[in-house]
Amino acid sequence: MNFQELVNTYAIPACILSIEKISDDKYGEIRTIAGNPQYIKDNHLPEDVVFGDLYDKYSPNDKNFEFFVFRCAVKKENLHAYIQPDRYDVWLDCNWIPLSMHDGNIYYMVYTMEMSAKMDASKLANREADITNDVLKTCIKLHKGDDFQKTMQEVVLDIKELCEPEFCHMLIRDNITKECMVLSELGRNESFEETLVKMMGEDLYDVTKRWIKDIDGSNCLIAKNEEDMKIIKERDPSWYNSLSHYGVKSLILFPIEYGKEVVGFIWAANFDGEKATKIKETLELTSYFIGSFIVSHQLFERLELMSTTDMLTGLSNRSAMDRRINQIESKKSESFMSLGIYFADVNGLKRMNDAHGHQAGDSLLVAAANLLKEVFDGYEIYRVGGDEFMVLCPNMDEEAFEERLHYTREIQKKRGDIILSIGGRYERDISELLEDMKKADEDMYESKKLYYETGLSEKA
Repeated sequence: MNFQELVNTYAIPACILSIEKISDDKYGEIRTIAGNPQYIKDNHLPEDVVFGDLYDKYSPNDKNFEFFVFRCAVKKENLHAYIQPDRYDVWLDCNWIPLSMHDGNIYYMVYTMEMSAKMDASKLANREADITNDVLKTCIKLHKGDDFQKTMQEVVLDIKELCEPEFCHMLIRDNITKECMVLSELGRNESFEETLVKMMGEDLYDVTKRWIKDIDGSNCLIAKNEEDMKIIKERDPSWYNSLSHYGVKSLILFPIEYGKEVVGFIWAANFDGEKATKIKETLELTSYFIGSFIVSHQLFERLELMSTTDMLTGLSNRSAMDRRINQIESKKSESFMSLGIYFADVNGLKRMNDAHGHQAGDSLLVAAANLLKEVFDGYEIYRVGGDEFMVLCPNMDEEAFEERLHYTREIQKKRGDIILSIGGRYERDISELLEDMKKADEDMYESKKLYYETGLSEKA
């Protein structure tokens, strides 16, 4: 057969590849033996190129690509992928078309590739009907659930049922806070997180940076058998050791992206190698929808944080306090056996601002907030005004309440840089919560009044 004449009949960029079959699941050299003018142009090859060299002479070495060549040429599967590998700024519409002929253990196929600058949604959804329907059912859950972690947990379970691996996990990464969490179908897997961090010698966010390198510019990493796992061993020995610790013998790792930003990963381990193509297409399509859902959730969380957090001290703000009080009064929160209420006011803030500037005043407020965090660790602390703080201590016994009140006064005496006026109320019956808060606030102002009458003449 004249391969050059055959490939020249294609109106789109196309080439013919040969692959050496070693066994039913192993292959040797892959060579580009012909390419049409469009293929030469789009791949920036020399016009006088002589075909017959190994395929990666002019293209990046890609194990996922090789896997598709093997499945197509040797297994006679007609394969398609619509992807945007990290190494390219374009979308690739790729087809692997088997040829019936072979020379001994050398098999042949046609590879076509069209590039586009923008994503075409219709091509992204162009999968087998059962894959598209299953992924659609899973992704509908993303817009129904109001509990982010539980929703993602259900998605992981769906993926596991669709792909039938032994293990399936999702890692969600926040590129602002540099925090990550790992979910299985049973929920957050903190023991796995701890083990992974220990074995890799890095925090989870840094581990994910290594995974991006391990994928090596492709759109995913596929190791369908123990032979392929050697690739991971070469690229990342410590990760390979971690996988071996969990008995992983095959793995597909898919980055979850939004735009060009990686916001997580999905991986399936110990699967049927014959189902690798289906698993890849399922994860490929699912990850596209999950990416936008994760980013939307993270944005909502940041907006929620900004609306309920005092940015200077990191404490909850007045708005958060109002929500909490309404929640308690409407009985939507847990019932309390008792409630300790503290109000604290920073004395001398105005004097500090006037004498040393507002930056010094801000430092005083931060120091006061840190003192309250130290004393009331585990309880609810709010900055409710310029120099005023409130603490709610649900289910605290009365003796502990008095001890905290006393300790707050004693610790600021030892420090000397912070003077707080403090008022508190302890109630077993919180049916009159607003009245109790008012009394605690009045106690605090009595303490503040006494401080200025005995110590200072100016008003803060």
